[in-house]
Amino acid sequence: MNNKNKYPCLIAQKYAQVIFDVAMKNNKVSYWQNILEFLTMLISDNLIYKLINHPILYNKVMNVIVNACVDILNLQSKSFLLLIFNNKRFNILPDILFYFKCLKNKNSELIIIDVISAKKLSIQQKSNLNNKILSMLSYAKYKIKLNNIIDSNIIGGIILRINNTVFDGSILNHLNQLKNFLKN
Repeated sequence: MNNKNKYPCLIAQKYAQVIFDVAMKNNKVSYWQNILEFLTMLISDNLIYKLINHPILYNKVMNVIVNACVDILNLQSKSFLLLIFNNKRFNILPDILFYFKCLKNKNSELIIIDVISAKKLSIQQKSNLNNKILSMLSYAKYKIKLNNIIDSNIIGGIILRINNTVFDGSILNHLNQLKNFLKN
């Protein structure tokens, strides 16, 4: 997700919301997710990214991409692609995809939580964490999927990432807070 500037993220959220609303209305959520994933993958290629950011070649490259994608695009997704190109918003496609997936998960009552820990969590630890999150965060009507990400740099404890919210209970974070406190 683009963390350099909050403005593109807000725009990406708006695009994602409109796309999600259209997808829900037309029962095409999977189709739209596939389109967004394809476009995001396309711009992740370094050469294509350089070409679409080239001030002189931009329009030619956009026409080639639109024409190459014509077989997989319906009228609405082609209009979206042209809108993204005309507004030169290609760089926020990964953000749009991220927010689209968040909306999809929220709508399906599935919350995906990244649990970053120094070691792999046991089944019992995952179960306890799942129950604690359900009780503390009022997600009772939701199903929770925990993704355990191993990062030995955090030393111990865990970091929870739920959509855009991070709960940092790592030892590394506590040590950094102590270090900052002692500096002051």
